[in-house]
Parts: sequence; C-alpha cells; structure tokens
Amino acid sequence: MRKSLTKMVIFGLLLLSMVVSCSKKEAAAPAEKEVITLVAASMFDSTHPFNKCYEKFGELVNEYQDEVVIDLQISESKALGVETDFFRFMSQGESVDIAILAPGNISKRIPSIAIVDMPLIFKSVEHRNKVLASEHFAPIAQEAIDKGNIRIIGFAGGASRSIISNYAITDMDTLQGFKLRVMGAPIWAKVFDSVGAVPSVIAYDEVYSAVQTGVIQGLENEKVGFSSMRFFEVAPHYTMNEHAITVRPLFISESTFKKLSPTVQAAVLKAGKEAGEYGSQYELDMADAELAKLVDAGLAYAHEFSDEDKAEFRRRATPALMEFVEENGFTDLYNAIQSVE
Repeated sequence: MRKSLTKMVIFGLLLLSMVVSCSKKEAAAPAEKEVITLVAASMFDSTHPFNKCYEKFGELVNEYQDEVVIDLQISESKALGVETDFFRFMSQGESVDIAILAPGNISKRIPSIAIVDMPLIFKSVEHRNKVLASEHFAPIAQEAIDKGNIRIIGFAGGASRSIISNYAITDMDTLQGFKLRVMGAPIWAKVFDSVGAVPSVIAYDEVYSAVQTGVIQGLENEKVGFSSMRFFEVAPHYTMNEHAITVRPLFISESTFKKLSPTVQAAVLKAGKEAGEYGSQYELDMADAELAKLVDAGLAYAHEFSDEDKAEFRRRATPALMEFVEENGFTDLYNAIQSVE
C-alpha cells in the first residue's frame, strides 16, 4: 500500500514538473509578429518591370528588418485606376501605399519634379543616375513630401523614350505634322510643337483607342510600354530618336511611412533604393529584347534617327526647353544638373 502511495506521489510530482516546464516554455515563446499590409498599385501586369520592382521591394523590406512582417499586395492592370489615381490615393493616405509614378503626371502638385521629366535633360543613363544620387535632387524630394504627401524611396525607369507611330517616321522630315499623344506636363507639348509635330494631352489608358480612331497617329513611349500596352497593334512603327531618359520614382505615402517604427522606416528606405535599382536594370535588360521579339514576329518595324536628325531635334527643341526652365525658375537647378559629370 505504501509502495503504491509512494509511486502515486512520485508520478504526481513528475506530472506537475512537466506542466510547470511546459508553462515556462509557452511563456518564453516569442509573440507572433505584427503583419502590416501595404498595397502597391500598377497599371501593368506581372511581367512589367514596375511590378518586378515591387516584388523585389517586398522581398527586401522583410530581409532588412524582423520587427514586423510586411505583406506587400500588388494591385495590377489598372485595378485601382491610373497613375493620377494612385497619386491621389497616396496623397490622401488611403487605398494605395506604394506606386511608381511618372513625374509629368504629378508636376501640377509638385512643380519642381517636372525638370527631371523634361526631354533632353540627361546626357546618358550614367548622367541620370549621378544626378539622382546628388544633392541637387534633395529639394525636389522634400517638395514631394511637403506638397504631395509622398516620399521617394527609390528610382525605377532609366529607359529611353522614342516615337511610336502608325506610319514610318525615319527622320525629321517625316516627323512634321505627326499627331501624337504627350504627357500632361506642359513642356512635352512645347517641345514636340517646336520640332514640327502636333501634340495632344490624352490619358494614357485612352491612347490605344485614340490611335485606333484616328484622333492621333501615335505617341512617345518606352520600348516596354510599346510591347506591354500592345500599342504595336495600332501603331506598329517604333522610331528610336531617344528624346528622353526616364526617371520613375518609387514612392510611399508619407501617411503610411509615418505609421512605421524607425526600424521599419530604415528598412523601407534601404529596400526602396535597391528595388528601384533592380527595377531599372530589369527594364533596360528587357527593352531591346521585347522590341526585337515583335520585329522578328513581323508585328512591328524598328527605325532609328541618324545622329544628324537627333542633333536637329535637339536644336529645334532647345529654345522651348530653356524658355520652360526660365519661366519656372529652374535655371540654377538646370545648370547644376548639366554640370554633373
């Protein structure tokens, strides 16, 4: 009897020890991390460089901090509208947290950003990258926060823009009278008017039908846009005059950014910078291949301006560019950008 009682006591003590041990382990187990959902908006499908940039950001921002889990959800194919909609949402702190935007589409609210979206502002991709990394860009980035409530965390883009048309444009003579869509920033209409074309400001998502119905005869855009938006179906000619090198900032809503802890903010800034560089290189690598694929399939025709025609384009456009620079008080900034070596 005593032996049975002893065994029962020992068993009870062992059981109590196990319960206490398990309780300690449960108490010591780390709490689950907070999940923060961020929405990145895109006009394009998953194959586009902008979306690849978002994917890289979502990967890196969790690699560079372990305080929370960032769940980056990418809204594709204009599900949340177009870039002007994305900007409005981010500025208001609702619906969209992250987006890549063309400066020309937001320059009414952030005037100084228009200068980096001017035709002929950059001498090369290398010059562009040095300008964006320089102190000269800092006041523009601050104005984006102050006037737009959006913060630049990286730079995508970097590809050149050229002419897309429904007939062959091979030189400055065939450019004369060409009816094309341009972005909303006034400098674009001024430049193409000065070189003899007939520019119109049309929403990007309306361009395809505008060409199809004869309202315009084409547009100016990058090679990736030519392919991804299927402009080649209505305007199969791509003429490489390379009148601009793009800057496409990766933005986060300042309202969203302020809600993050300093640790997560630092990770967002680091991840944004690297994701922008990744997206830029992805687009550069993709551009020539996409155009070549269309040409090889007989769906598009590639042309290129001669050095003489490129120089003539610049000669005719320069007075309009300088007038725009002076009227908007950009002279010092323009000169500083041009001085970057």
